[in-house]
Parts: sequence; structure tokens; C-alpha cells
Amino acid sequence: MKNITFVVAVRKGSKRVKNKNTRKFGNLSLLEIKLKQIRKVYKSAIIFLSSDCNKSLKVGKKYKAIIDRRPSKYTNPKTPMKKVYKYFAKKIKTKYVCYLHVTSPFLKDLSLKKAIGTFLKNEKKGRYNCLATASEVQEYFWDKNKAINYDPKNHPRSQDLKKILALNFAVNIVRTNYMAKYGRITSDNFYPYILNFPENIDIDNKWQFMIGDFIQKNRHKFTNLKND
Repeated sequence: MKNITFVVAVRKGSKRVKNKNTRKFGNLSLLEIKLKQIRKVYKSAIIFLSSDCNKSLKVGKKYKAIIDRRPSKYTNPKTPMKKVYKYFAKKIKTKYVCYLHVTSPFLKDLSLKKAIGTFLKNEKKGRYNCLATASEVQEYFWDKNKAINYDPKNHPRSQDLKKILALNFAVNIVRTNYMAKYGRITSDNFYPYILNFPENIDIDNKWQFMIGDFIQKNRHKFTNLKND
């Protein structure tokens, strides 16, 4: 794990959910859930925590993360993420970056380990230069007045629709030099690591936070839940 830096980035405040990253989500905050997970899976992991939030940085110190007090120009919502990613990459000294979003609190420890193992195996063989977690979606998609994944005149069953990948950004692993050059955490040639419910949940707004909080508090009931 000496070749991988786990990057966790959070900003203070939140427009959709007040103090989303640091407020209680179950028994811990979204930020602490993620940092605790990394330390549990990889005790000696290199963790890089970037934030403009004092409360978040204090939590990062608790988990012995490398603290980056991010300049305001890189926390401004108007700043393109491309520039932010390049900023992070310039501060990383390892060969690879494992970028983890705190808004994916249901990612299993085993899934994180398998994702990293899968990436290293395929990257070594030259098959892929990036890994990104994704969800398989089977729904009836339209673009304005045109169906894009099925023929409305021959309406198929939903289970017969072609599966479309939707990135959920729970885990993104990429070469640091690629991230520095292109300002991306997902390349055009990535390995799609599939996550199912509830691992693929992304906490982005109030209702997702409320439902996620319920799941977190009753997580034992969802442990063996499988999709049909």
C-alpha cells in the first residue's frame, strides 16, 4: 500500500444538506465513517485529507491523515473540478491515487479491498489505467422525444433492457501522473467495478441523507440484502 494515497476531500458547509460531511449520520459523521474505514482496512494507509473546514481537519488528525488546508480558490463551487484534481495530484507523492467520496458511506470494506486488488492486477497487465465504481441501470431512457435504449413500438421487459453503467464515485483509482496531467479521476479506459444497493448510494440531498441515516442506524438489517 506504499504506492497508494487515499484522497478524501470535503468542503465546509453544504447548500443542499447543512454541514453534510460533519453532522451525525448514524453514530458518526460521513467524514469519520470514511476515515475510520480506511484505517480499519489498511492500518498503515497514507491518507490525504483536504478541506477548508476546521472541524473536518480536526477529525483528520484523529485518524493520522496528512492535513491539507485547501486554499479558497480550490473550494469555490465555481472552480472547475479539473483544476481541483490537478491541485491534489501535485501534492501526492505515491504512484496511485485512490479517491474516496465520503458521500458513499455504505461501501463495504471487502469491496474497497477487492477494488484496489482488481485495479492493481489489471493495471499491471496494461488492460486498464483506472478503476471506477459504477451501478448497472436498467430503466427506460429518453432524450427529449426519443427513446435511447429501447424501441417503444416493441416494449421490452425492464429486465431485458441493455444495462447502462452509471458512475457512482464511491471509489476511483488512477495513476497520480494521469490525474496531474489531465485533471481527471476517471479515464476513457477504466475498469467498471459494479456496486449494488446499498453500497451504490450517494448521499447528495436531504431525502438521501434522511434515508441513508435510517439505513445506517439499521445497517444490520441490510447486511444480507441481495438484489433479485
